[in-house]
Amino acid sequence: MSTETPTSEPIGTMQTSMGALEGKRVLITGGGGGVGSAVALRMAGQGARVLITDRDDADLRRAVNEVRAAGPGEIEAVVADASDRSGTDTVFEHVDSWLGGLDILIACTGVGSGPLMEMDDDGWRNVIETNLVSYVAATKAAIDRIKAQGGTNGMIILVGSISVHIKAVGESVYNASKGGVASFAETLRKELMEDQIRLTLIEPGAIGSAMQPFSADVRDKLMQAYEMLPPTEVADAIMFAATRPPGVDVVTLRIEPLHQKIC
Repeated sequence: MSTETPTSEPIGTMQTSMGALEGKRVLITGGGGGVGSAVALRMAGQGARVLITDRDDADLRRAVNEVRAAGPGEIEAVVADASDRSGTDTVFEHVDSWLGGLDILIACTGVGSGPLMEMDDDGWRNVIETNLVSYVAATKAAIDRIKAQGGTNGMIILVGSISVHIKAVGESVYNASKGGVASFAETLRKELMEDQIRLTLIEPGAIGSAMQPFSADVRDKLMQAYEMLPPTEVADAIMFAATRPPGVDVVTLRIEPLHQKIC
């Protein structure tokens, strides 16, 4: 029987260390929200160069200030509506000029929705365009840049929702958008394998973010009761996917609070 002692760490061990994101160029859509800003803080802290975008200037400033107050970390922000073509163009002009390319896209833009018959045409269209069209547009532009720089091992991380599995009453329009994201992600992942570009779908349950129709105090109580996820926990799930070594593909990661509402 051999008594030889291994002299090296298992394959991939060093590649999942704190240096996994060093120098990576990252775009986060929905970066002013709870999940997006939490991911920005973590990625900048691990040496990534992070560009965040959202519709609200105040939310973006808060996220940028939080990252800069935490210590060294490169971050910039651009106000844009990612659901329309001009907004997408604006965002990727900043990707080209400030980041100088792209390695990772994290799409976590999102708005809530009511039942279809309680919404006007502008309302339901806004949900579809924000939650689905913006994902497709940002993903296409991101892949174009990853391929143009001749890079492999680029990553696309799309934040969907477990609502597409629950199919709760009142969420028909929201589920149409998030169901589209899920099918888009699962199919596109196969189309990108030849280019060694990985795609991960994150499916969180209820998140205690400002998207919820509750006050901050109520959200805090729901998170303490394990009925909602803290945005930081979803950010950690995204970080897990983003720091896997090349060749390790996190296809779908579902995370939910212990007492997730199911109807």
